[in-house]
Amino acid sequence: MDRKNWSQVSYNEQPQFIILSAIRGPIWQRAIGAYQLANTCRQNNISAQVIDFIDMFNIEELHKTVSKFVSPNLIAIGFSSTFYTGSAPGALSKDPMVSEEMRGQIFLDENLLSIFDYIKSYNPLVKIIAGGANSWQLPSSEKFDAVFHGYSELSVVEYLSELLGRRQSKAIYSTNADCCIVDGDKMPLDIQNLNHRWQSNDFIFSGETLPIEIGRGCIFRCKFCSYPLNGKKKNDYVRDMSLIKDEMVDNWTNFGTTNYFFTDDTFNDSLDKLRAMHMMIKSLPFQIKFWCFLRLELLYAFPEQIDILKDMGLSAASFGVETFHKGAGRAIGKSMDSEKQKSFLLDLYYNKWSEQVSISCGMIVGLPGESIEDLQNSFNWYSTEGKDLAVNWWPLSINPNGHYLSEFDKEYEKWGYTISNLTDWVSPTMTKSIAFEIAKEYNLNGMYKENSPTSTLLMSLLTLGFTFEEIRKWKAKDLPWSKILKKRLVMIKKYKQLLLGPE
Repeated sequence: MDRKNWSQVSYNEQPQFIILSAIRGPIWQRAIGAYQLANTCRQNNISAQVIDFIDMFNIEELHKTVSKFVSPNLIAIGFSSTFYTGSAPGALSKDPMVSEEMRGQIFLDENLLSIFDYIKSYNPLVKIIAGGANSWQLPSSEKFDAVFHGYSELSVVEYLSELLGRRQSKAIYSTNADCCIVDGDKMPLDIQNLNHRWQSNDFIFSGETLPIEIGRGCIFRCKFCSYPLNGKKKNDYVRDMSLIKDEMVDNWTNFGTTNYFFTDDTFNDSLDKLRAMHMMIKSLPFQIKFWCFLRLELLYAFPEQIDILKDMGLSAASFGVETFHKGAGRAIGKSMDSEKQKSFLLDLYYNKWSEQVSISCGMIVGLPGESIEDLQNSFNWYSTEGKDLAVNWWPLSINPNGHYLSEFDKEYEKWGYTISNLTDWVSPTMTKSIAFEIAKEYNLNGMYKENSPTSTLLMSLLTLGFTFEEIRKWKAKDLPWSKILKKRLVMIKKYKQLLLGPE
C-alpha cells in the first residue's frame, strides 16, 4: 500500500466501505440497519457494499468475498451486531454455531476475527468499526477502531468523512484505550425525509419479503423496555408517506416485492398515521401483505384500526402482551385487564380478522410479583383457549451497563431485584437462570411445537416460495425443515455467486 492517509482519495475515486451483517438462524431475512447505513453512505459519495448472511459463509468463502471488494480506496469495514445473537431460549435453531448458552449474546467468531486480521494486514489504515442495537454487548473493543451506539447512520458518515479529510466530524466521541466510542444519537437521521432505495449490488431476489422502515420510537414507556426514542409524541419520527410509496413502487418494479416486514416499534400508535398509510397503500397498483408490531390496548380503544389494518394487507401481527398478572402488569406500565386481553385476542383472531391474520404474543418470565404458578396458568391458557395464538416466552432482561437503559435497568432494586455478573438477576420469586429454563420449556412445548409459523418466520417463508395457505396448515413440530433449509441453501449459494460476480 502506497497510501499514507485517506485525504488522498478524491471524490472521483469513490472511497469504499464494507458492511458485514447477518440474522442468525434458519430463516431468510435481511436486517434493515446495515442497508440503511449503506444507503446513507451512498448518498454521501461513499461506495458501500453489504455482505449479508455472513453466518452462512465458511472462512474461505468469506475471505474470497471480502477480497473482491478490497481496494486501495477501502477506508473501513463495519460489523452489525443487531441480530448476530441467535434466538429465544429453546428455539429450533438450525445454526450449529449458536449454542444454547450463546443465545442472546454477541460473540466474535473465528470467521470475523480472521477477516479483521486480514484487513489490517492488507492496510493498517483501514478502520474496523462496529455498531447496531447490541454494540454495547461486544465482548471487547480491542479489535475495533470505533464502536457506534444508537442510530448511527449520520455519525458513521461523519466519521468516514473525517478520515477522508472532507470535513471535521460533528459526531460525539469518547475514547476507550485505542477505540473511539461514538454516541450516534447526537446526530439523528431525518427519518421523515428518509429516501431509501435497494440497489442492484444488494442482490435482492425476485419476490423477496423486504424490511421497510415506517417510523422510529414508541409513544409508550414500558418500564422493562430500553429501546431508543421511547416516550415520543404521536406522529414524531414517521416517514413521509410519499417516500414510503416511492420505495414500495420501486421494489415492486425492480424485484416484484409485495411482502414486507414493517419496522416500526408500534405501528398503530396513531390513528391518523394508520389512515394515511391505508390511503397510500390502497393507491398502489398492487396489493401488499405485511407483518408489524401492534399495541393491543390501542386496537381495543380505537376499533376503527382493526378493519383498516386488515384492509391494507396485515397478514401477521405481534403483540407485546408480556403478562396476564395484574401486579406485574401494573409494575411495567400495562394496565389492560387480563381477562379483557384474552377475550379481545380471541375476538380479533376468530371474528374480526376471520383467522386470516396470524397473531403472536410476547410474554416475559420474571416480572415483579409473578410466581411460577402464575406463569403456568398463563401457559395453560395459551395451550387451551388461546391454542391458535402463537406465543414467544423471554426471560426478563436487566442490563444496568447497557447503552439504553430501561426503568428496570436503572432502578431494579426498587422491585426487589439484585444483580450479579452484570446481568444475572435474583428476585423474590425466581432467578434469571430459572426464568431462562421456564421460557425454554414453554417455547419448546408451545410456539416451537404446536403453533403455526407466524410473525417474521411466516413472512420469511414466503421468500422461499411457500404460500400463505400451505404455511398456515403447518405446525411448528411438523415444519418441513429439510425442504426449508434446502431452499434457503440454494438462495445462499446464489447470493454468494452474485457477490463474487463472473469468474
